Amino acid sequence: MSQTEFAATLSAAMKLFFDGAIDDAAVAYESARALDPAQSEPWVGLGDVHVARGDLTKAAEAYDEALKRNPANYAVALNLARVLAMLENFGASYYVLDHAEKLRPNDPGWIKLRLEIARNRRDWEAMRTLASDLARVAPEDATGWRDLATAFFEQGLHRDAVTAFEQVLNIEGRTGESLAQYAALAIQALDFDRAQSALDEAEAIEPQHPRVLSTRALLLTYQGRTQEAEDYCRRCIAADPTFMSVYPQLSVLRKGRLEDDEQARLKDYVRREDIAAGARSSASFVLAHSYDAAGDYDVAFAEYDVANKLAVTRNESESLYYNDEGLGAWTDSIIDVFRQGASNEAGSSETGPQPIFIVGLPRSGSTLIETMLAAHSQVSDGGEMPMMPQIFNEWLKQNHQRSDAVLTEEERKALAERYMAGVPADIASRFTDKNLLNIESAGMIAQIFPRAKIINIRRNPVESALSIWRHDLPKFWAYANRFDDIAARYGHYARLVDHFERTLGERFTTVQYEDFADNFEPRARALIDWCGLDWEDACANPQTARDVAATLSAVQVRGAIARTPERAPSYARHLGPLRAALEAAGIDLQTGALKG
Repeated sequence: MSQTEFAATLSAAMKLFFDGAIDDAAVAYESARALDPAQSEPWVGLGDVHVARGDLTKAAEAYDEALKRNPANYAVALNLARVLAMLENFGASYYVLDHAEKLRPNDPGWIKLRLEIARNRRDWEAMRTLASDLARVAPEDATGWRDLATAFFEQGLHRDAVTAFEQVLNIEGRTGESLAQYAALAIQALDFDRAQSALDEAEAIEPQHPRVLSTRALLLTYQGRTQEAEDYCRRCIAADPTFMSVYPQLSVLRKGRLEDDEQARLKDYVRREDIAAGARSSASFVLAHSYDAAGDYDVAFAEYDVANKLAVTRNESESLYYNDEGLGAWTDSIIDVFRQGASNEAGSSETGPQPIFIVGLPRSGSTLIETMLAAHSQVSDGGEMPMMPQIFNEWLKQNHQRSDAVLTEEERKALAERYMAGVPADIASRFTDKNLLNIESAGMIAQIFPRAKIINIRRNPVESALSIWRHDLPKFWAYANRFDDIAARYGHYARLVDHFERTLGERFTTVQYEDFADNFEPRARALIDWCGLDWEDACANPQTARDVAATLSAVQVRGAIARTPERAPSYARHLGPLRAALEAAGIDLQTGALKG
């Protein structure tokens, strides 16, 4: 065999491949391999052929043979790592990427591939680290900054997401699309002035861009300008009738009602199997709301069932499952570790702004409580702050074997400082944190914030559970799509409430939503007093107290204070399994308290 013959055969194989003659290229690459088995290039070509054919297993084997023959070939290492990741053999992919990193420590290529894997696996912590690395080694590449903004957003660090996305604007330019994305992040960060400015700029550039129009509608909804918000939704649909993300917002503004053509469009969309399950699920929820608004409850129930099944499909595709056994063990650990009330009455967080925690389950009235409190001149509306669940989950995983935990002063100080680092600098002397998951953290909260108040809002469990099932909640509430799972989750929540009512004394109170809404002003006065505040008349009319309502329930917030109409009677014939599941979980079907 001459090197001339090998080179000619390899060159012919490469030309055949680039001309699209895949099968002929495969034969030529095999011939080149036979001529000189020690060379890596034929194996690289065979790997490319197998990728083109869709045979990733054989592609991985070929690239592996190529890398064995030429370990310094960085491009082949990336190809092998990518194919292994596509095969979901992440351990092997990471091993190859470790090798690639040693070859070129500061090259963006291996970082981008690790970042892609983290993104697909929804590993936000890894994504945040890798995106930071990419932004460091390739600061002019928008990929790192965009993924950093995404990671911050998914971790609830909305202000950091806004800051990261500013770099995307600087690199890619300020288009209608990018400015609308920036405005949406600013809205989540409760920076409404920044969102307003970005949307003004976006609308001047692309006045008919669907995302610009829909994001403007969202901001107007927060601002209580509901008719203008609906007008922008209409403009969005006129610009692009297939822009489905605007329909949930339009549904909220119209209290579920849809025009016939809008309903028909959603029906077609939901039934299209070529569209991702998550998008179809959101559209199905909107469609179900329209049947509910029309009083066609049996049809609505059937459509809600479709929406929830699609949501389960979406979750499973992203490896999101409700693990009731795991949550039960987690709840047991919380009760065991924080079995007694906090003994320390003083601590390092005695001075400075003090939080008021509002906890519970979704769809139970937490927005009403927060809105009333935030109408007070000394209280800021903090929204759903992400810090405490992150802090608590990390701590409990490391300390779950501690029994009857009493934190040291050093621990209390460190945890309190970490929490307060995420609080806006211009916060009032008191502020709300409406992250409902903080029910799990109540024992820790009582120790690190001795002056903090924890308000649990509880609603009739059948109404609450049905409302959870009827609404398109974030995918991470993985229990929200099946009655049995909702009831089981309710049971664990009720156990925690029962425990903290007994152990935390005056630091923890439960508000029954129905009683609070029916007797609003006297109950509001009592709660304001319990929080250690003087009564202000604005708290009696919270719907008029603020220019901007920092909640997705902004339409409800603007209305007169009244109990949300009961929905369970309209769906009674379908709710036997839900009632039975709640009773099996030990729940009082009137109050939601743990029985016995």
